[in-house]
Order: sequence, then structure tokens, then C-alpha cells
Amino acid sequence: MVLFSLIALVVAAPAFALDVVNVPWTFQCLFSPSCSVSVTDHVSTFAVPGGSGNGRLQSRVFQGQAGTVGAYKWVYEYRIDMAPVAGLTYPPYADQLAISTWGAVREYDYNSDGIATDDVFNITSGGVGTKAVTSSVVVAPWTYFVLNGRVYSGNYPGGGESSYFFGLTSDRAPVLRQGWVHLDSGWVSVQVYAPPL
Repeated sequence: MVLFSLIALVVAAPAFALDVVNVPWTFQCLFSPSCSVSVTDHVSTFAVPGGSGNGRLQSRVFQGQAGTVGAYKWVYEYRIDMAPVAGLTYPPYADQLAISTWGAVREYDYNSDGIATDDVFNITSGGVGTKAVTSSVVVAPWTYFVLNGRVYSGNYPGGGESSYFFGLTSDRAPVLRQGWVHLDSGWVSVQVYAPPL
């Protein structure tokens, strides 16, 4: 039913794409004079049909510090982690995250190319993970983050893949809300940090 509802919304509503860029960990200098930030994490686990062990959706938030371009704004980061999952007869995978009514996205020059229209970033240098978000689209009320290829489970627990941390910025402080991770077997519910409804 959930999968049908999400598909129906995609078909019925107009969509617009968010600009996605790859960045090193030093992008956080936009939010901290020392380039060091204090983060708050939340991990939501989800069962993976066809696999042994649970997948993880990691949400991370921090607030921009005074005297920076991103002062007092809230940075939201997400990571899909299939490392704990072992495939039983085949390797299950995850390939999308969806969050309803994420709200207005603040644009910055995350990748330092002189153009401050970046919406979504992947931390591809100086962090964890191997799979990046290559597109992000808003189909009201959903914001989708689509990964390059698939984040696969492993042949043994601890041998699976992880996405990079990917994220975006808001004016609004975080609350825990429901999100959805798309697996090869369908959508599963997770708890994520996101701006309030």
C-alpha cells in the first residue's frame, strides 16, 4: 500500500530537480570558523527481506556557527548503511531515501566553484561510504534522494556497502520524523531527522 501511494504521488504531481554536488569534508568550513562541528546522530534500523541482519539509516545534524556563511542554519546529513546485512541467497540492496514535506532548501556553494546554487551534497572525500546520490527530486510532498547504482549487502555481516553521507541545509531546527528507504523488495519505514512539518 505504501509503495502504491508513493508511486501514485510521483505520477500525479509535477517534479523539480535539486542540484547535487560532490564535496570534501571541508565543506563544513561554511558553517564553522574552525572547520570543526559538533554533530548529533540518530540511527534507525530496518529489516531487510532476503538478508540476515538489519540495515541502518543514519541521520546527522549540526548548526552553523556565528560568523560564518551558514550561521545558525541547520545541516542535515543522511547515510544508508547495508554493511551489517548478509545476503542469504542473493545480495539485497537499497537505492533511495524519501522524506515527506522536507521544506525549503538553503542553497550554498558547497563545491567551491563560485556558484552558490548547490542544494544537495555528497561527502565523497574525508568521510565514509562508496555510493553517492546522483539525483534528488521533489515530487510534492516527497523529496527523493536517488543513489548511483545500489548499496548492496555483503556475503557476511559487516561486508556490505554504505552510501556517502549526503545532505542539505534548512533554516529550521530538526525533529525526528518518518522517512522511507527503498530496497529491492520495496519501501521500509525509518525515523530520520528532518525539519518539522
